[in-house]
Amino acid sequence: MRPQELCSKFVGSMLSAALGDSMGASFHVRGNRELLKYTDDTAMMIAIAEALIESDGKINPQKLAWKFIEKYDQEPWRGYGPGPPKIFKLIKKGMGPLELDRKLYPGGSYGNGAAMRIAPIGLFFHDDFQALKAAVKTSCKPTHNHPLAVEGAMLEAFSVSKVVRIAANQVIDPVEFVEQLIVISSSEIYQYKLKAVMKLVQRETSRREIVKELGNGVESFNSVPTAIYCYLRKRDPLETIRFAISLRGDVDTIACMAGAIAGAHKGWEVLPGDLLKKLENREYIENLAKKLCELKLRLRGGV
Repeated sequence: MRPQELCSKFVGSMLSAALGDSMGASFHVRGNRELLKYTDDTAMMIAIAEALIESDGKINPQKLAWKFIEKYDQEPWRGYGPGPPKIFKLIKKGMGPLELDRKLYPGGSYGNGAAMRIAPIGLFFHDDFQALKAAVKTSCKPTHNHPLAVEGAMLEAFSVSKVVRIAANQVIDPVEFVEQLIVISSSEIYQYKLKAVMKLVQRETSRREIVKELGNGVESFNSVPTAIYCYLRKRDPLETIRFAISLRGDVDTIACMAGAIAGAHKGWEVLPGDLLKKLENREYIENLAKKLCELKLRLRGGV
């Protein structure tokens, strides 16, 4: 794949994730929508991308934890769930800084907070599954250590990595796509949900049935398969995002995850210019994605 095409996919994924997040968040906001403001989903995605760049393509979980805290302290109003701020407070008191979610929830948090921010991992490690798997697990350590949260993040990252490796105009076989996800899944709940995705994507069905079968909540297993389904159903980033939002529930996060996959497939060129102009910090996110791609190319000898 040519460097220009690869960087288009990096930029497309991160901008589409931010668009999905901000458009989903604005679904609940009345009045002026001239600025599409993102939530903690995008803020933490930015943190992971920055951490990768600052550590020359490596993920140090301790440094990542403090990077998350830095973002939170700068903008605590981004809509963080109840868990991360409590974890950040414990870290500042000298505890941890890893796996503190186990002190708050039995077995750790199985929310979708690890999966929502994982796009940079899927992009950067798209050509090395073992490195991808290790990086996903490491990136989860500061906040989400329940096996179901880690598995959800893995499925989202693998989905992003898979579409990075194909041409933007290549048609995805949804059944084959899901079959590969089932192979790397380990829990009964994800295997059940992924098999449901495979059945639903092969026929027309109602939104009510989609939500009933796949879920639309904050739990990782009730949102990651839904995001994957939205991408397989629509493929185009904007249509994928809009369809994800139409399912209601945790709209910003599901649209963020679905958008990340669709953008990684199609690249930034297909993203709607009018919405990008409204996206908060668009230029910074775009430049960050380019830097991440340039680092990847440099490390593998592509530039």
